[in-house]
Amino acid sequence: MAAKSVFKEALPHARVLNQSKELVDYNLFLSDGPLRRAVAVLGGDWAKAHLTDVGAVTGTREIQTLSVQANRNPPVLKPYDRFGHRTDYIDFHPAYHEIMRLGIERCKLPTFAWINRRKGSHVARGASAYMMYQAEAGTQCPQTMTFAVIPVFMKHLTQTQAKFFDWNKAAHYDERDLPIGRKRGLTVGMSMTERQGGSDVRANTTVATPIDSAVRGAGAGYYLNGHKWFTSAGMSDVFLTLAQTEKGLSCFLVPRWVPHTEERNRGFNFTRMKDKLGDRSNAGCEVEYRDAYGEMIGPEGRGVATILEMVHHTRLDCTMGSAGLIRRIVMEAVHHARHRSAFGTRLSDAPLMQNVLAHMIVESEAATLLSMFLASLFDGEDAATAKLCRLTAAVAKYHICKRAPSLAYEAMECFGGNGFIEDSPMPYLYRQAPLNAIWEGSGNVICLDVVRSATVEPECLTLFVDEVIKGFPGSDPASAEALAGLKSSITGLSEKSQLRRHVTNMAQTLQLSLLNRFGRPEVAAAFRDGVWQKGLSHYGTLPASADLARILEPYHDLGNAAYETRYVQ
Repeated sequence: MAAKSVFKEALPHARVLNQSKELVDYNLFLSDGPLRRAVAVLGGDWAKAHLTDVGAVTGTREIQTLSVQANRNPPVLKPYDRFGHRTDYIDFHPAYHEIMRLGIERCKLPTFAWINRRKGSHVARGASAYMMYQAEAGTQCPQTMTFAVIPVFMKHLTQTQAKFFDWNKAAHYDERDLPIGRKRGLTVGMSMTERQGGSDVRANTTVATPIDSAVRGAGAGYYLNGHKWFTSAGMSDVFLTLAQTEKGLSCFLVPRWVPHTEERNRGFNFTRMKDKLGDRSNAGCEVEYRDAYGEMIGPEGRGVATILEMVHHTRLDCTMGSAGLIRRIVMEAVHHARHRSAFGTRLSDAPLMQNVLAHMIVESEAATLLSMFLASLFDGEDAATAKLCRLTAAVAKYHICKRAPSLAYEAMECFGGNGFIEDSPMPYLYRQAPLNAIWEGSGNVICLDVVRSATVEPECLTLFVDEVIKGFPGSDPASAEALAGLKSSITGLSEKSQLRRHVTNMAQTLQLSLLNRFGRPEVAAAFRDGVWQKGLSHYGTLPASADLARILEPYHDLGNAAYETRYVQ
């Protein structure tokens, strides 16, 4: 029997009442009905055991604590050691390394899709990325780039290069700053943009000159001179970069250490770290090349095409990451509303708050389905699917990444003042939310890529319409309106000033089609009447026809048993 407390009952003002609890220690896969449903219908159900394990890892208090530590203690550039030797070393908090190790070795984010070459491998790997992004986003940058470079390595590395840059090493994490031949792991970064050009990489001025004038082309060594304005994941073992040669812009591997001599690449220097709004756990750097050692990868003069093979896959993760972030944001808002009361009622029971929460849930489930559908296209092996994938990647990346910041703000408002303090997760989520809309092509660039896909491969538009039609099998007025609007947007891609409106409609019409096929009927109806038909508007404006209670019902318990029974099995 417990001893009687020596303290008097707390005074009324000292009691902590009506405060929500931390959202920790739950399984991000088992609690996410829309994700489980998408995995099941899109061919990834065979990986359920792995995804359950990833969900367990990414929902723990421990990983959230590591995330806070990694972001509150950002990496520090140490260009010289204590004796004055140039090192260009970046020092990370131990929490960063622990999250990297979990993501690479346990969740297998860089390698899962390439090791398991079967239908649904990208679906399952995409679901893992979606969950890991909810746990900590900055570490996903190097893991995404390492994942995305593997098909480029498979296609373009020479036999000698493949000996050093063996992509199978990407299954391990080794944070030591050593020559690649002495390391167990491999991570890959990217250096594309320069001060004067930004996304217009063809304006790059960095120059590459053959070390031996008689040996040039793929696999040959070059000296690079110039700079890069943004280099992602500064402690990566090797970076893909672009430089001008006699035949035009070409792609190069720039390693931290010269692989065959094991010398430090002394011409590769960091000038400073980027002091970023968000993504603070990750090291973004500015770089100068002063006779930096590099090796050409891919055909000379085809550098943009080579590096875009990597960018195509990183755009998948921009989309998956933003969809995952949206899910985390919505879950935080719903959880808070269920544990907080005001004016005599629980927030989640107040009709106006129910509309706000339901509206965010509808957007979240639509984003989850579209991102997972995009991942399924990466599993395709035929030419038609590849064309549809290139177009859909741009459409989905544009729309989903743009929805995250407004959702983050709305969720912060659900918290009130509690969401505006740094002890809350909301400031971190709010700062992270805009990144993916900017990374790998901001909105206008992505819209122009939609036009480029439609111009180079016009059949992709027919494939897109055919896919959308699958969700509108009837001849009812709503289906006719949706398809007519879609065809109008496709025709309107020639109107450059209206591209954002048309690409948004393409994305939302595909989302509605997917919700009709695979989503909850009440969510599909609310999306149709409150989002697709109305256009983008403030949250909390779903029409009276929306079944708010049914939309919210699976979110009452983190186990979501009702959802799993009704919509997954």
